[in-house]
Amino acid sequence: MSTQDNAAAAATGTFRGDIEGLRALAALLVAIFHIWMNKVSGGVDVFFVVSGYLITLSLLRQCERQGRVRPLIFWAGLARRLLPAALLVIAAVLLGTWLLLPRSLWMSAMKESLAAMFYMENWLLALNSVDYLARDNLPSPVQHYWALSAQGQFYALWPFVIMLALYLSSRLAMSRRQGLLLTLISIFIISLGFSIFHTAANQTFAYFNTFARVWQFALGGLVAITPWAALNGGLRRLLGWLGLAAIVSCGFVLDVSLSFPGYAALWPSLGAALVLGAGAGVPTASARSLLSIRPLVWLGGISYAFYLWHWPVMIFLRAHFGEPATTWYGGVAIMLLSLMLAWLTTRLVETPLRTHLGRRSTGFAYATALVAVAPLVVAILLWRNDVKALTEEYRVPETVDAALYPGARVLVDGGPAGSIANAAIIPEPFMASRDVPRPYREGCHQNLYGTEATPCRYGHADGELTIAVAGSSHATHWVPALDVIAQQRNWRLVSYTKNGCRFTAVAEESPENRRNSCALWNDNVLAAIADLQPDFVFTTATVAMTIDQPEHVPEGYVQQWQKLQMLGLKVLAVRDTPFMGFHVPTCVDMNGANSALCSRPRSAALTETLVLKQLNAAGGAARFIDMSDYFCTRDTCPAVVGNILIYKDKSHISTVYMKSLSGYLAQEIERAMQLDSQRRLAERPGLLEAAPYSGSGF
Repeated sequence: MSTQDNAAAAATGTFRGDIEGLRALAALLVAIFHIWMNKVSGGVDVFFVVSGYLITLSLLRQCERQGRVRPLIFWAGLARRLLPAALLVIAAVLLGTWLLLPRSLWMSAMKESLAAMFYMENWLLALNSVDYLARDNLPSPVQHYWALSAQGQFYALWPFVIMLALYLSSRLAMSRRQGLLLTLISIFIISLGFSIFHTAANQTFAYFNTFARVWQFALGGLVAITPWAALNGGLRRLLGWLGLAAIVSCGFVLDVSLSFPGYAALWPSLGAALVLGAGAGVPTASARSLLSIRPLVWLGGISYAFYLWHWPVMIFLRAHFGEPATTWYGGVAIMLLSLMLAWLTTRLVETPLRTHLGRRSTGFAYATALVAVAPLVVAILLWRNDVKALTEEYRVPETVDAALYPGARVLVDGGPAGSIANAAIIPEPFMASRDVPRPYREGCHQNLYGTEATPCRYGHADGELTIAVAGSSHATHWVPALDVIAQQRNWRLVSYTKNGCRFTAVAEESPENRRNSCALWNDNVLAAIADLQPDFVFTTATVAMTIDQPEHVPEGYVQQWQKLQMLGLKVLAVRDTPFMGFHVPTCVDMNGANSALCSRPRSAALTETLVLKQLNAAGGAARFIDMSDYFCTRDTCPAVVGNILIYKDKSHISTVYMKSLSGYLAQEIERAMQLDSQRRLAERPGLLEAAPYSGSGF
């Protein structure tokens, strides 16, 4: 991915123009898929294989010339080539973040910039991938540094791998090539096996895990020490074209972001290996001939800087210009600006500094790197302390002035959505991520992998009526409203909730299901509710509409309700809250509470007739509660109502807004209870003379 590949190729004595072209193709695929398709292409996997190929050759060349592998010299050479452009882009990102991005993105940009400087961005993203609520945050301008971080960790490791291979070859009385083959094949098999297993267990974490990627670098090393030139020219020509076709087609055929880096990543990785291996020799009419054309070789020479620039340029232009930057011509502007910055960076920064530092000692290179990194670290830490002080002082209010913050009452009274008084929005968009329901703060909300039915208890322990809440985070965000009702009505409230796992009899209906954790958790919750014997079970009735699917009632929901019905338990099923499809606090922070950009048409968030038909087909297994009119007007679903921010991310509701509609939720629950009581009386005529259930004092 970086210009050290040029030096490594030159070190072999045989500059390969097709390798530059391959890097150019990979960079173009990465940028095109990011900018126009909002997905990933597999181009990064190609970079990994190419790096493994060239770095293996470079280290072997160093060993031949100097008698041994010298890691300190090797790393100093990498620092000369990698750090100037990487640090320049990080400095530009920090400046652009301060000037162009909303405050809600500052902290993540600083944290990730710091991680990127020390080649740890991939691990930070891996940790964020298991933070269920953090994953709804917008990507930072340095998110793409995850690939550079994985590559940097490979560079730190690989000299010792080569040294180990050479040591084994001497101890086992085998040739260097045999020792290298044995070592690299072992690494390839172990890492690929780990990658396949880990991807199946936790794909989002595995995607950024260096150890699940090492096999790709090892594959490049295997190609480097394999005598491809001995193959027939016609066969090499065929293999090269097959490899090139695999690379180009990968992103169009596979959903890389959801299936990699397990066995699916073999597709582009083997494609890159075939192109590299088949390029040995110069067969005519080959993939090597195509990749060696001058424009691709030129782009390959600046591909490292192009990769560095394309992502922050896209983030900043879209943040500043909004919708126009997402059009086809906006994408062209992003590409052209990225190319220009890449060329200037390579010509004016990367090449001159590499040449100058190359004349100095290894120690001077390390000292220069330290001097360059230190000011950025200090700037980030000082800025971060200022922002952190603001966040620590902020508290999401437990209660608010209803006159200034009417919240849901505005929609009931028919008033305009948005900000209606001269008062600050709460929760402050900058701090919205801190506004989480009590089950999260108190540790009784189950994580992505947990299977225990961990109860959260609110209201009154000896309450007159018991309600159990069961479901995913979209059930959890109703807890603040239910807690208010329970406190006022002398109820007992017990919640069983889990990240990414719906209350369903079909665990596969939960997109975040982790192997059997969701199924086991559902079984345990069902058993816990059977022991609890609540008066009602409160859960979600639908799954909100997204770009990929209409609003619907999953079959597993109905099956779960029917199981509860067989246990003699009654179900209150609440309609899912609208999915906005964008990070609402950031939009409000950038455009204001009343901006139309931060709302969504009601017709795009709610499917009316289909859902009602599906609920009717459920056969009365649950009493349906529809609170959608407290989130949407007749035409739109706004971001702010009555000075209260409705959403804390793309779809989760703020606790403050939930509390503002608690009275209306109480009325709907009361109505559902009465309907259930009337239905039971109608089914049992002998009870008609008895007093019907009258609720709990609404």
